[in-house]
Amino acid sequence: MKALVVYGSRYGTAAEIAEEIARVITEEGVEVDLVDSRAIKDCDATPYDLVIVGSGIKMGKWTKGSLKFLQNNRSILAEKKVALFVSCGAANDEDSRAEGQEKYLDEVAAKNLVNQPVATGLFGSVYDPDAKHGIIFNFTQRFIKKDLKEKGLDPSKRHDYRDWDGIHSWTRGLVDLLKNER
Repeated sequence: MKALVVYGSRYGTAAEIAEEIARVITEEGVEVDLVDSRAIKDCDATPYDLVIVGSGIKMGKWTKGSLKFLQNNRSILAEKKVALFVSCGAANDEDSRAEGQEKYLDEVAAKNLVNQPVATGLFGSVYDPDAKHGIIFNFTQRFIKKDLKEKGLDPSKRHDYRDWDGIHSWTRGLVDLLKNER
C-alpha cells in the first residue's frame, strides 16, 4: 500500500498538517510520499492507492499548486481513493464550519474531481500576530483582534486552532479504509 500527500501552504500551517498526516500514515505501516505542490511539475499519481491533497486557505482560495495538481490528475484520481483537507479560519469557529466545509471542500471536490472524495478534513488555522502575512492580513488583523478580545483571548499571543487529535483520528480512518479494502 502506498499513499501520496500533496499540499500547498503559504505560511506553513497546512504544511505542518501534511507532515503530521504523512507521519501518522507511516506509523500505521503504509508507505507515503509527501510533496509540496510548489515543488512538483509533473507528479504521477498512478502508483498510489490513496491520494490526499490539501491546502491552506487565503482570501477564500486554495493554493494554485494544489488546485493544479487536482486538475492535472483528474482522470487518474477518478480511479483512486482521494481525500481532501484544508487549514482555514472557517474551522476555528463552530458557526462558520458548515460554510467552510461547503466552500473549501465540497465545492472544490465537485469542480475538480470526478468522484466524491473518501474523506474531507476541515482543520483549524494558526493566528500569529507577529507573522508577516502581507497587506491584506494587516488590514483584517484589527477585525481578528477584536474577535479574539470578544472571546476573552489575548490578541497579542499566538493561537493554534488545529485539533491534532482530530487530525490523527482522521488520518487513521483513511489508513483503516485503505487496509480494509485490500
